[in-house]
Amino acid sequence: MTQPSPTPPTQRRLAKSFSVTPSAVTKGIPKASLIGLTTSRVSSTPSTLISNSGPSSASSTTSMASLVQDIRPPLAPGRPKCNSILHLFGEWLFEAAFIGTDGWSQNLPQPSGASKRPSSVLVEGPSSLQEAVNDVPPALCIDRYESGRAEALGALCRIFCAKKTGEEILPVYLARFYQAMNHGLKVDESRECGETLASILLNSADLFRLDLNGVQVLVPAVISALETVLPEKDLKLKSNVVSKPDLRRASIHLLISILALPLHFQNLTIKELPTFISPMITEKNHVTFAQLKSRLMNLLINALQVETDSQNTHMLLGALLLSVQDSAAAEEVEQVTQPDTVAHDSAVNLLSSVTSDSASQISISSDQRSLGDTSDITTLQEECIAFDSAHALFVRATYLVCHRLISSWKADLNISLAALEILSGLARTRIRETDALECKRAVKWLCDYIAYQCWRPPPAHSKDLHSSIVAAFSCLRTWLTAHSQLLQDKDCLTTVLEVVELGVSGTKSVGKPGEPIKMKDEKELKPASMRVRDAADALLTVILEQVGYFPSACGAQSLSSLLDEVSLLRHCNSWTGGRVPRQAAVERFRYFVAENATILALLEEPLGNDQDPQPTVTVLIRGPFGRHAWTMQLRHLPRHRSSIRSVNTNPGRPLPLAEAAPRTDYKPKFFPDNVDRIPHCKVDESIPSLEAVMNDNEIVRNEHQILSQLLERQINIETKYCNGNDKISEEKTEECVPPRICHEFQTARLFLSHFGFLNMEPKENNESRNSGLTALDPTIPGFCLDLETLDNISPRTCDTVYIFYVKAGQKTSTEILSNVLHESNVSPNFLEFLNSLGWPVSVSAHAGWTGHISTSWRVTPQLNVPQPAHSDHGGALYNGDTHVLYWADVSSEIAFIVPTQLNNMVNSESLEETSYGSDISSNQVWFERSISESTSPRNSGTGQNAMQNSRTMSLDLEKQPPSLTGSNSCTSSSGDFVKPRKTTKQVLPVQTDIKIMVVWLESLEDFAQFPISDLLPCTYSGLEQSRVIQVSDVQVIFLQALSSGLMRIRLQGPVSRINLATPLIDGMVVSRRVLGTLVRQTALNMGRRKRLDNDSYHPPHVRRRLKIQEMVQKYKKHLTEPELLTLLFSSTQTYQI
Repeated sequence: MTQPSPTPPTQRRLAKSFSVTPSAVTKGIPKASLIGLTTSRVSSTPSTLISNSGPSSASSTTSMASLVQDIRPPLAPGRPKCNSILHLFGEWLFEAAFIGTDGWSQNLPQPSGASKRPSSVLVEGPSSLQEAVNDVPPALCIDRYESGRAEALGALCRIFCAKKTGEEILPVYLARFYQAMNHGLKVDESRECGETLASILLNSADLFRLDLNGVQVLVPAVISALETVLPEKDLKLKSNVVSKPDLRRASIHLLISILALPLHFQNLTIKELPTFISPMITEKNHVTFAQLKSRLMNLLINALQVETDSQNTHMLLGALLLSVQDSAAAEEVEQVTQPDTVAHDSAVNLLSSVTSDSASQISISSDQRSLGDTSDITTLQEECIAFDSAHALFVRATYLVCHRLISSWKADLNISLAALEILSGLARTRIRETDALECKRAVKWLCDYIAYQCWRPPPAHSKDLHSSIVAAFSCLRTWLTAHSQLLQDKDCLTTVLEVVELGVSGTKSVGKPGEPIKMKDEKELKPASMRVRDAADALLTVILEQVGYFPSACGAQSLSSLLDEVSLLRHCNSWTGGRVPRQAAVERFRYFVAENATILALLEEPLGNDQDPQPTVTVLIRGPFGRHAWTMQLRHLPRHRSSIRSVNTNPGRPLPLAEAAPRTDYKPKFFPDNVDRIPHCKVDESIPSLEAVMNDNEIVRNEHQILSQLLERQINIETKYCNGNDKISEEKTEECVPPRICHEFQTARLFLSHFGFLNMEPKENNESRNSGLTALDPTIPGFCLDLETLDNISPRTCDTVYIFYVKAGQKTSTEILSNVLHESNVSPNFLEFLNSLGWPVSVSAHAGWTGHISTSWRVTPQLNVPQPAHSDHGGALYNGDTHVLYWADVSSEIAFIVPTQLNNMVNSESLEETSYGSDISSNQVWFERSISESTSPRNSGTGQNAMQNSRTMSLDLEKQPPSLTGSNSCTSSSGDFVKPRKTTKQVLPVQTDIKIMVVWLESLEDFAQFPISDLLPCTYSGLEQSRVIQVSDVQVIFLQALSSGLMRIRLQGPVSRINLATPLIDGMVVSRRVLGTLVRQTALNMGRRKRLDNDSYHPPHVRRRLKIQEMVQKYKKHLTEPELLTLLFSSTQTYQI
């Protein structure tokens, strides 16, 4: 007796009718294409064939490299159409896929008397699997066929997922495929993931990204399958050869492709698939997309709670922010169109609900329910009504991310960065019902995370740890800027300032309970690292200067004042009109450096718009975080009483009292009253009397007479004067007259003294009393140029994104660049996307970053800039010539440019000559132009002249033309440009430059032929280093518009440790209403991660501080304390301008 075989019978034979049309198979198709689409066995094909093949040929047993969407080999460009493959193998695959179900051919009713026609689509006759029941051994049950069924369904999934853009698949194939998928996605009562379900999930990552007609009917079944895999911490797998992380990753790919469906289709009904047994569809079980939102959100939250794989967590975090922002944007639109339909539940604190068990119970119970019962759906909606709003998702996401960041993600840099990026995105999300308590808790969690990371033992401190701390400080800065009301809370302010103190000094003044408070002068400064200290300094400055005040009056385009020495001098009364030489303007100011980090430029002349003759000083403060202008006056009255004259002829004082005080005559007594009653004795006679002495001596008598006359005369004079004063005081009281007003003030000395820069108290250890104040000499050649260079270093980071539109089949750069010239060449959704990226700004009137250093941070006259008409354009208006798209926050700027021509192409030699960062010593000049240059003749010329002028603005004086090193070093030379000499001296660290492209594709297959190298010359911004940028260094975000109106995302970029920026994830499907926001946030995060990974990168405020320290060493005056005070009491030279 033979043992039963574990596999189907081996008596396989080809179907008698095997119809293949001549056009079904194309000649010259690589065999690897057919193998990759139809088989799931591990193949020994050489690597050259694998690179041209489709999805990896491993099925449910395949490895991660062949399953993950962003790792598996790309599909072959010359692969056959899906219909051709299905003509060949469809009969076998479908029959194997339906085995054991009500769609199996053995269970189908056979038509009687029907004519048998050969067809590979319809299974109407005996086939290889349609053996007679008597031929199958009794011990061979249907479970033994599950491996083969899993293989067949996996192959079908790969075939349908290999569909090209615009390719049509026969409806009969789609119908049978959906039926097979519907059966394969069913979950049994044991909640185990069988081989069939695992094979489907592993091979159908692209199922909802390909515009398959009617594929949405599978969404409920797919969600039920995902609820079996993702929320389970200990997933039950019937097959031991399937990797759980790989299965979860494939499931997450499916999840991120359907998250946008509920809010996109909303109340659209999902039709139920008919079964072979009951082909009639009942109307009572219809489900809408909106009813699936709660299940998807619970599925996402529960999956993130139990996920342990780093890459899977990264994908789920991006999906979480997508869900919150999409819900917020949808509710905002709904509030505008139907303002009364959204319930207001701001009083409900959902955080306690999220932390309770009820939320988990609702999530778990929803996972176990079927959409087959309408009453269950209604009940579920009522239970989860509070968990579907943007506010509820915001609270749940904030709590979950913060909790897991502190508990289990803090050791993984990539997950920590992704979590912090998500929290930053949540902070920027506009939620109508945002509660201050929820934001306060998020800030408290971030501070706890920073404190925990800083307090880790020294062996745990590394570059990655410090990078996570720096990113946390940046996230905290975003939260405080977006929710300025948080600093009104005393506890929140104390928590934030304590963590800033920890970052700056390494310890907290207030330690554990019972420990004494450490004062500032008692602590030893030991920060975790200089990067951490710089990040804490930046946060402290934002708290003191920007929170609640950003954007400023001039908008988000500039954090600094646009006033400089020249523009201030034009407002003085001494200005006679005409051009103001910068050198002359600079020498009218006094320059001091405080604490070796802040340059103070003091102008003691009042401005022309000031009407009060008050002591006035105008201060230009140049610090690490920008340039600020202040005008200060020494006032004795508050400003609201400034109209009262300080000198008044009748001050209105009260009249003195005219009543004289009673006088008493008092004569001094030299002896007591009873002196006459004292009896005399002989001793009293021992002293002779005056008369006796005078009688005896004639000389003494004469002298006594003279003295008596003098005394009598003086007594008469004093008596007469006293009598006259008494008479005058009785008649009139003399008024006090104030002294004359002083019109000459040394206001610079008064300012330095009042603000504590001049300290007259001696310090310990014979330290100089004014060691924190250093005087600079502005007359030294080169001072003006270095001062301008300091102004040209922006206090914020800047990035540039270049946007391209690629029509189907285009491969050349010329064709791609010409698409945006006319509106008819691009999709209307593309223009909508552009407008959602940022604000359209005019390059000539814009004071921020414009995408190129020659036009950034300067304001040019409007009349000198031609304004071409761009009424009919497809985005060409924003090519950087006249307009760009701009966005900025308190710490970064980003410009979006739509290139139209290759006129910026430069070779390596010209790049070395013209680049602002051609070597380390020259670096990049960061322009922060002032309004004084808007009327300067040297800036009103052509772009070529401006380029030549800007070339001379190096940070190294040795690289300047000889004409700029003399007394006129502040004026641009009108002659030819002198090539700077190369030097190895390092002045400032180089700036990290990253190339980011956003490509709108009409056909996804065109991403493989996108000419990045040909389009790189369009991305020249002036910040490039001498190293030529490689194609592999470019970050590319591909966007494909699906026929449903959604957008498919594909990411491409260099492989590094921390380049996986969020929130966009490769393969994600998003709605158009949040596309611009997500693309902008992803581009910003790409730039931040690139800078975090660069060891030589210094933040902008550090580069400004280093430049100030360099100027101190070059231009300081070596003065003793008496000489410094003498300088303050002297006046500056006056120049006629």
